[in-house]
Amino acid sequence: MSSKVNSRSRARVLVISALYQMALLEKDLSTVIKEVREGVSDREDSLYYLEPGDQGEALNFFEELLRGTWENRREIDQTISNNLENWSLDRVGQVERAILRLGSYELLFRKDIPKKVSLNEMVELSKSFCDQKSKDFVNGVLDAIAP
Repeated sequence: MSSKVNSRSRARVLVISALYQMALLEKDLSTVIKEVREGVSDREDSLYYLEPGDQGEALNFFEELLRGTWENRREIDQTISNNLENWSLDRVGQVERAILRLGSYELLFRKDIPKKVSLNEMVELSKSFCDQKSKDFVNGVLDAIAP
């Protein structure tokens, strides 16, 4: 895996963590961005690990994704809700919701990120942070949203 791909994947982990904190702890966008930027670690066992040479690029990508997801969350949430069958967004777990929001943002607003890349990244995040059913659920909803 190239360093750029890895740094973007790590940035997505930070976005999921930030969205989770914002939802659960009701932290605001600027506070979370500041905390993540200050918390970046070069320890590979840290959730906030970014390779030292890639930190600037990864943090900028993190911030772009987080800002975009947060600023468009109403439209994103409506789109997700429209693609849930017999389910409501408030019943979706916080981690799955964060993954769905980020994935939807990438699919709907980031034409520079290939659809296949976004779908694969969200499935990988689901595998890392959720159970098998969640992975399939996230994949199904995002596949329905994908243009």
